[in-house]
Amino acid sequence: MKEKQTTTPTPAFEARLNHIRLTVWANQSNGAAWHNVVITRRYKDGDEWKESNSFSGLGDLALLGEAVHLAQEFVRTELLAGSDGQNINEEN
Repeated sequence: MKEKQTTTPTPAFEARLNHIRLTVWANQSNGAAWHNVVITRRYKDGDEWKESNSFSGLGDLALLGEAVHLAQEFVRTELLAGSDGQNINEEN
């Protein structure tokens, strides 16, 4: 009997900023490419680590802003590398 091999997808980019985790996923379908960005806050509930998508306080907001900046830079770099810098529409 042949075993089924499953591969776990790996993110295109990950970063941790203290307890904030940024994950960027690269996707492609029908010749179109795009990125999904997930930002979570890790916290400990007793002995168990959990994740939340809510943020509080100035400290979280500062880290959240930095995470968004890192995601933006990564995606921009990927777009420029994939298109040789041609026809990129970006809003500043």
